[in-house]
Amino acid sequence: MRVFERPFEEEVSRIIGAMPFLWIGIDDAPGASSMRGYVERNAIALLSNFDKPPLDAPSGNWRGTACDRGKGLVRDSGLWNQNHVDEGYDPAFLDVLERFVEESGAG
Repeated sequence: MRVFERPFEEEVSRIIGAMPFLWIGIDDAPGASSMRGYVERNAIALLSNFDKPPLDAPSGNWRGTACDRGKGLVRDSGLWNQNHVDEGYDPAFLDVLERFVEESGAG
């Protein structure tokens, strides 16, 4: 991490750390062909605003608007991520995600 990035990374960690979240268990080895990878890819693609009208645009003071890396993926997606933000999602993924949420006891 670059020294000048530290305050931004700490702020992002503080904001994300204050958000509620749900852990879902996906018991397979990580990797591109794993179920974990499938859920991650599709969740990111679903939530991304890249190259489409935003469903939930980031706030005006979101730090990602200052990101100068990549092809504008962070800025344009509204997500602090460069992987999978410019991909489509498989609608069947929502059924898979629902199953994992139910198995976690939160469904």
